[in-house]
Amino acid sequence: MRMVLSKIVRLVVVLFVVSFLSFWFVKLIGGNDDLVAKMIPFSSEQEKDRVRNELGLQDPFFAQYGHWVGNFVTGDFGQIYLGAGDNISSVPVSETVAKRLPVSLELMLYAQFLALFFAIPFGILSAHKASSRFDKATNVTAFGMLALPQFVAALLLVIFVGARWGWLPTQSNLPNFPLNPLDNWRYMLMPTVALALAQIAIYMRLLRSDMIATLQEDFITTAKAKGLPTRRVLLRHALRPSSLTLLTVAGLNVGALIGGAIIIERIFKVPGIGGELAEAIFRQQTLEIQSLVVLIAFFYVILNFGVDILYSVLDPRIRHARAVS
Repeated sequence: MRMVLSKIVRLVVVLFVVSFLSFWFVKLIGGNDDLVAKMIPFSSEQEKDRVRNELGLQDPFFAQYGHWVGNFVTGDFGQIYLGAGDNISSVPVSETVAKRLPVSLELMLYAQFLALFFAIPFGILSAHKASSRFDKATNVTAFGMLALPQFVAALLLVIFVGARWGWLPTQSNLPNFPLNPLDNWRYMLMPTVALALAQIAIYMRLLRSDMIATLQEDFITTAKAKGLPTRRVLLRHALRPSSLTLLTVAGLNVGALIGGAIIIERIFKVPGIGGELAEAIFRQQTLEIQSLVVLIAFFYVILNFGVDILYSVLDPRIRHARAVS
């Protein structure tokens, strides 16, 4: 319990630092006047003054930050300003997030599941058959997958699987996305594969290396000497201690998935939070960018917090060490 409370305190500190830096970086863009001018460049001066007053840009820096954080924690992520002249309208960022965030979470969940689904069995087999032809073939394949950038894989899938062969739709920009489960898989399969290819190679190589080291431990030799089946030795005795590094990298790799999702969602027109962030950058909606960055950081930190807690479940030595300290 003490360990969990300590981690929660550190989590709150990290989120505070991220929110403060995000807010501060927006101010470095060019000040309050330039901020509004970038968001609504074709509006009248009266509308720009109205938006400045609405955002409280005349207040001191820390007062503005406190107001923004207070709104953020209550679910008010700011506004997206649209229009020109005297016809400036605003759309709550929270509405966009509510529509797009589930799609991105679905894409990243599919990609993570697909990567682990292939990486774990191939990693175990490669370690069990180290230096064999199978091991060499999987290593060469993994290096090829690592060398292939995500956007290149996405474009190849679009050109061949989507356009030339017509097996799957190439774009997912539909008004009622996500659809029913069958159609959802058809639209999400290619983005998922493009996002997961590099992760499969990373996870497989990582698990293979740890499994090879674990299979040389004395307790594995003892298990083999007892006549336990090879499958039980690999899955029950060797996989669990070898999965700690894999779990760490899978948690940290969420950042890579988010970065890759921005590109993948743009290529396949997936209506997710990554595509929205790219659009916000193009539209220079700095307030929306600020809120989306903090929101992404929040999910990243929360997920790694959960991964850290799982360590104690997977490895009793960590739990015992913390209890002693």
